Amino acid sequence: MRAAASPPGYDLRRFLELERMTAEAFAAETEPSSTEYSTIWVAYVLAATGVLGFVFGPLVALIINYVRHDAEDAGFIATHHRWLIRTFWWSFGLYLLFLAVILASAWPILSDVLTDVIASGGNAREFSIGFDWDSLFATLGVAMAGGVGIFCIWIWNIYRILRGAYLLGDRRPAP
Repeated sequence: MRAAASPPGYDLRRFLELERMTAEAFAAETEPSSTEYSTIWVAYVLAATGVLGFVFGPLVALIINYVRHDAEDAGFIATHHRWLIRTFWWSFGLYLLFLAVILASAWPILSDVLTDVIASGGNAREFSIGFDWDSLFATLGVAMAGGVGIFCIWIWNIYRILRGAYLLGDRRPAP
């Protein structure tokens, strides 16, 4: 009987050859030392403290990751160091972005108050804090969007730490 035809552009022999080469490359890689495993686990735990609101732990983890990501005997653990470095910087940048959104959302209220201050001519007796309700709703809406963004980054950070720890537990490289 004749074998079934492969889909166009699909070469089974090439796929199997690439699979074999990948397996050989992974097997040829030296097994990282127990010190490397301990170091990366400490880095994951310190990075996880950032999810709880601590700032010092993730900074120490970042330093550990920068020091150890080019170590000679790191093997596939170097991918975990890079994974945590990228997680830190993306999280940091996006947290700053959404924090800026929240702070910028206060502008409609601040502009209404400053307009009242200027209109009063500096006379404290005539000055009253007043603002337009539309400004209040705009402020709350944009601040809420920034808060949702920060929450999403928090969830993404948890995902990255858990996924990396899971891959490390299986002794597999991080993507």
